[in-house]
Amino acid sequence: MNDFSKDSKFSILRLNEKATLVLHTVTIMSFMAAASAPAPLYQIYQQLWHFSPVILTLIFATYAFLLLLSLLVVGSLSDYIGRRPVIIFAIFLQMISMFFFLFSTDISMLFIARGFQGVATALAVSSIGAALLDLSKTKGALINSISPMFGMAVGAIIACLILQYSNMPLKHIFIILIFIYFIELLFTFFTPESAVKRPGALASLRPKMAVPTAAKFALMSISPVNIALWMISGFFLSLMPSLLRHAFHIDSVWLNGLSFSVMTLFGAIGILFLRQSASIFVLKFGTINLIIGTSILIFSINTANMIALFFGVFIAGLGFGTSFMGAIRVVMPLAQPEQRAGLMAAFYVESYLAFSIPAIIAGVMVNKIGLMNSSNLYVISIITLSVIALFFILRLPREQ
Repeated sequence: MNDFSKDSKFSILRLNEKATLVLHTVTIMSFMAAASAPAPLYQIYQQLWHFSPVILTLIFATYAFLLLLSLLVVGSLSDYIGRRPVIIFAIFLQMISMFFFLFSTDISMLFIARGFQGVATALAVSSIGAALLDLSKTKGALINSISPMFGMAVGAIIACLILQYSNMPLKHIFIILIFIYFIELLFTFFTPESAVKRPGALASLRPKMAVPTAAKFALMSISPVNIALWMISGFFLSLMPSLLRHAFHIDSVWLNGLSFSVMTLFGAIGILFLRQSASIFVLKFGTINLIIGTSILIFSINTANMIALFFGVFIAGLGFGTSFMGAIRVVMPLAQPEQRAGLMAAFYVESYLAFSIPAIIAGVMVNKIGLMNSSNLYVISIITLSVIALFFILRLPREQ
């Protein structure tokens, strides 16, 4: 661990390591909350500006692809110039994004807002994720696993509450987020620098996958399950609202948000219960639960069985959270401190590709083969990947 107290002659004003860990955790959760919060609002934007579902898919793609491109370009930047300046810039860009949402008057401003948000989130997940590991490998890996779950759940729940009780939901949600980011920005100026700065920052901006040799086999081995678990997240945010409305004949913002929140919350619960278990065991547990949960989901979809649906959500949620934690714990400790942000970027590139590309393809396929057939193919793909993942996980060293 670095000697954080020496990064400034004004170190007396610095937050201690425990406070910094808490601040980074809250910050990354707030970024994940902002990623899921706008989703329930899109139906209001559609009613206001009368744009097609294809445009909605493009807005989603703008966020995902700019995030991925940014990860490739600046994902390892904090390994060179330090964590704190990158985190500060990420929060600043996120605030700009929220202002574009807040004052949006047409569809073009939504594209700009989502674009800024994609770049900001890329900077945040790579630099904050690496900073958390700098502060504590054990706690950092746990927080990197659990914070996206809680963050996305909180974002969806807050959006539903504001939609239910606010007379200006398109304003209030972003005012709240801007205030949160402003507070985080102020406190981040007083965090200690946890990375050793080194030359080569400009050269690091060349798009690349910074996967250390020691981590390549492990990353390849966990890739099938990592893709499968992020596909589940994309499924709930893309196809599930339509399934609830057409297959289950339910049109409720609350139920849409609740199904996603339940999955992510049960993911967090699984992480908390298994946080002391061996990484390979956690990965196996998560993968098996993904297989069982998604199998129940495909049954519930085709029988319109609401009880089976939420039972599948519970189990798939456990698999979602624990397999994600297991994947991070297997891969991330294999990188040296100066390699962590680059490896974190590569890991999230894979994750967000799995989150976005299948969901976009599914949206296109709905018009060609129908909602039910698209949903079945989507879930069967998740099950198939999870089964393949078990084979690779069994080949990992037990001491991993």
